Amino acid sequence: MAPTFYHYSPVAMDDICKEERGQGLWHRKVPLPQVACLLLTVLLLLGVPVVIFAMEANSEHCKDGLRAEMKCRNVTHLLECQLAQAQEGFLEAEARATICNHTVVTLEVEKNHALNQTKELEGEISKLNLKLQDASAEVERLKKENKDLRSRTWHNHEPDSSSPLAATSSTVPRALLLLGLGLCALLL
Repeated sequence: MAPTFYHYSPVAMDDICKEERGQGLWHRKVPLPQVACLLLTVLLLLGVPVVIFAMEANSEHCKDGLRAEMKCRNVTHLLECQLAQAQEGFLEAEARATICNHTVVTLEVEKNHALNQTKELEGEISKLNLKLQDASAEVERLKKENKDLRSRTWHNHEPDSSSPLAATSSTVPRALLLLGLGLCALLL
């Protein structure tokens, strides 16, 4: 771009100051009726909308609208409070449900453990019942032998203390006593 030269004719500074002083805005003669007319027009242009706005703002329709808006705000606030309470209730119920689910799982585990122990104990009880039946059968057999031995001894009237029958008859009650004590120990 080519350089641009501005050339002004030299003017003395005194001349410029004199021109500005003599032709200032306040020193000009402006007709007063024109300024008054201009101000009145501006006031009317600004005043009429302000008056119309003030009348509309104080009208019944506007007041009804403000009341409806306040009512809507109150209802909205009430609904927000109810929603917050419902959410809190939901969170509490959810926490309780989680605790209940955890408790159910724990109880199921304990129930399964108890069932397993019950099955083990039932197995032990059935084994002990079998041992008891065997021991009862043994007791019955020993009672029979004892009865047979006694009946034989009665027939012989008085047995000899050196005879084998006398030795077995004294050992049989001892064996029965030991067997009974053993059964009691097993059951306890």
